[in-house]
This record gives sequence, structure tokens and C-alpha cells, in this order.
Amino acid sequence: MSIVDAFIKTIAVFDALKDEKIIEDYALIGGLALSAWVRPRTTRDVDLAVIISKQLKWPDLISIMETRFHKRISIHKATPRATIKEKFSFISGHFQVDIIGTGDFNLAAEAIKNAVVAEVFDKKIKVATPEYLILLKLLPLSNQDTLDINMLAKKADMGIVRNLAQKHFLLPKLESVQSIRSKK
Repeated sequence: MSIVDAFIKTIAVFDALKDEKIIEDYALIGGLALSAWVRPRTTRDVDLAVIISKQLKWPDLISIMETRFHKRISIHKATPRATIKEKFSFISGHFQVDIIGTGDFNLAAEAIKNAVVAEVFDKKIKVATPEYLILLKLLPLSNQDTLDINMLAKKADMGIVRNLAQKHFLLPKLESVQSIRSKK
């Protein structure tokens, strides 16, 4: 199964969950989201941020994914200091799908609420804006994230990025990436 097939199959699952009001909303984040804004790059996974319905808990969503969709779930344990507290993964075809919850993760919830509908692989889906993608990529800040941030910065309103970074206590990380970019 190609990344396109895995993506389309995954989106169908999350559209169904939204239609059933199991989740309130979701948006594409990560490497695939970049393809809506800048030149696509290869990626090995599909990353989604989700807001679950208020009457459900994170373990309920995991249980639904395991039982109804027959997905073998890998639950990521968060450390007390971790920004992302709710995360699980499953395999779709040959690709990993990472699901990030918004519980205690206001940045992800804002990214979903401010996401825009874009076309990815000929499928319309909510995608985090360049500004929010930059902030989300500041969290792990791998070498690839730094490259992605530099590409997204050409499309983003950097004034908005700075304001959001300050709001979410990410301004020092943002400035460190900007200094890396200015040294090149």
C-alpha cells in the first residue's frame, strides 16, 4: 500500500469518527501537511492531531480504534514534563499513522481550530497552517524539523509565528532556529 492509499484510508476512518461524533475535529500535521504549503518531501508516516468528544476519554478512542477498526495500537507513554501527553500509533499498509491528542496540549487544539482546508493527494482535509506547523515542529526540533521550519518560514507570517511562540513559551527555540537560518 502506498502512502497515498494509507493516507486516504486513514482519512476515511477519521472522517467516520467525526461523523459519529467520537472526535470533534482533526487536522493533518507533520511531514505530509508540508505538502499543502511547500515542495513535498518524503515521509514515512501520517500525523494527525485530534480533539476527542467531551464525553470520551483518550483510552476510549484507543479502544475504538483497536476493536472497530482492528488496529493494533502502540501507545506512547509520556513523561511528566512531555508536551505531548496523548499519542498512539498504528500501521496502515506499510506506513505508520501517529495520532496526537489535544488533552493538556493547547497548541495542538489551536492548530486544529485554525487549520484550513487544503488538498493533499487530491483529498480535501484540514491542514495546520504554516504558522502552527512551525510551532509544532519546534517541539521535537530534529534536523529535519529545522529544514521544514526554514521552508515553511517562506510561507508563514513570521509576526504571527513570533506572537504564538511567545504565547506557548517557544520563543527561545524559535529564535535559535532563526539564528541557524541566518548563519547559513
